[in-house]
Amino acid sequence: MDLIDRKILCELDINCRTPLSKMAKKLRIGRNVLDYRIKRLEKEKVITNYICSINLKKLHYTNYKVYCKMKSMTITKEKEFSEFIKNEKKVIHLLKTDGSFDYAFVIACKNIKELDGFLTEVKTEFKEILQDYIVSIVVSSKIFKLHKLLLEDKQESIKLTTSNEENVEFELDEKDKKILKILSQEANISLVDLSQKTGYTLDIVKYRIKELTNKVVNSFRVLVDMNKLGYFHYVAMLKVRNATLKEEENLVAWCTHKKNVMYITKRIGSFDYEINVAITDINDLNSFFSDLKSNFGSIIDSQELIINSELLKLNYLPI
Repeated sequence: MDLIDRKILCELDINCRTPLSKMAKKLRIGRNVLDYRIKRLEKEKVITNYICSINLKKLHYTNYKVYCKMKSMTITKEKEFSEFIKNEKKVIHLLKTDGSFDYAFVIACKNIKELDGFLTEVKTEFKEILQDYIVSIVVSSKIFKLHKLLLEDKQESIKLTTSNEENVEFELDEKDKKILKILSQEANISLVDLSQKTGYTLDIVKYRIKELTNKVVNSFRVLVDMNKLGYFHYVAMLKVRNATLKEEENLVAWCTHKKNVMYITKRIGSFDYEINVAITDINDLNSFFSDLKSNFGSIIDSQELIINSELLKLNYLPI
């Protein structure tokens, strides 16, 4: 993959609904060349999907992340477990992981009773193989553009900053839901095709997308297989209970300038921070953690490490 391919992925990461003619002009390549390269990246499975990220807080949801430690799993039981989690509409993100935990999923709930109800179902149905689990809630996140990783561009590297503060809530009507259901897994679909799929006129589709973008949509972006880019997706889970506000700010600032940090989240739960980092090999891993400990070893009480080995589900619309 050459520099142009990396630039294309970075542009699709910012907004995969950008017209190809406009994107080609920015990249200084022909539109046909851009179209050919995107199709090749799709065929090679570097690009796996185009998704729509949604601000679920504005739709009355709170996201909870659950890490599961399994035991005595047969292939059949493991498949039953993953399918059970995957088929729950409220589960928006499901990962197979290696390391301290075996699975991680994010569930969007409108109240704590919904979360408790689902976890009770999971514990009851899979008590023979579910050894333990932990739950956390996001306080804030900083998500970085692919530019930082693929182009080493540290200027304006932050793509999205989120927090769990109160937002102006928004109600989706049936037209909004129908449009978002399609965009959630086909974010780059053309207006004409979206109009045909929904049965709504072009003007309605165009207006609704504009309104949704202004009110609840965080981004339309490409989903990339990091392994095809030569990276493994590691997650460092840190406990920093005695850190001062200034020390925590320094940790976030360090992550902002660290090339291979993809995003960092502050959480309430068993761990205080999650750092998602792209790692090339064992030397890269050792170098990253050596640097982390050198700068913040005095405030890190403990840490766990996992690898996101397989993405099983990602759909930000829990309806």
